[in-house]
Amino acid sequence: MTTYKVYFVSDQTGVTVETLGHSLLEQFENKTFDTVTVPFVDTVDKAERVAEEIRQVAENEGRRPIVFASLVQENVRAPLLKSGGLVL
Repeated sequence: MTTYKVYFVSDQTGVTVETLGHSLLEQFENKTFDTVTVPFVDTVDKAERVAEEIRQVAENEGRRPIVFASLVQENVRAPLLKSGGLVL
């Protein structure tokens, strides 16, 4: 069975984005997800590091990771939007 990589990225603790993401993923009973929570992404530098990890996963696995993000600042969110992941 295929396992899908999922990131929960937040500029705070990540609890809200995890809750939202898990509730949405529960709708797909026959799918397996490998989740990673990345809290306190509150600078462009941190966002770029996460985006690079997402790019590497996409390249290695041959499919886009799913990214649930609750980043308020546009400049911090921008690297994730360019990461190659499916950013929600």
